[in-house]
Amino acid sequence: MFVTSDQALEIARAEIRQTEIQRDPTFAPWSDASLGQPVIVKDVFKNPSYWIVPVLIQERVAGFVRVLGTGKVAGIGTFYGDPKQIRACPTTVTGIDAVEANCLAKERVHHEQGEIASDPVFVHDGPPGREAWLIEVFKQGRPYRWIFVTPAFIYERQAGEPLDEALE
Repeated sequence: MFVTSDQALEIARAEIRQTEIQRDPTFAPWSDASLGQPVIVKDVFKNPSYWIVPVLIQERVAGFVRVLGTGKVAGIGTFYGDPKQIRACPTTVTGIDAVEANCLAKERVHHEQGEIASDPVFVHDGPPGREAWLIEVFKQGRPYRWIFVTPAFIYERQAGEPLDEALE
């Protein structure tokens, strides 16, 4: 059974308590943190895969906890290298929001050639942690291309073609 958003939140909360107990200086600012709304991360075929729970400090996403559908914590991390640099962290755990992802992908969709773009879906392209917004491009009613948008770059490939993790 896939854990719910509320369960993912509680699992993340327990993981953060454990991290604070370890007294790791990297995570010291998390003692004043709150948790944001978990975001579902799907695979490229749009099946639920895991949750990413934002760790909020000073209205910024300072870090995250990845909670698998089974309830196991897959990872915990920060968006800062120096705990004094929280103000430089993103405002959303996805780096950019769906609207911005859609705008960035827009120039790659050729409407004059009959292409139609789907709404963005937050996915992992390959292993957990390789997250991006997926915009599926349809041509003549069929999936044609996948456009992946991250805060740093955009890439694409033929629709339906999973990433070969062996090449990574």
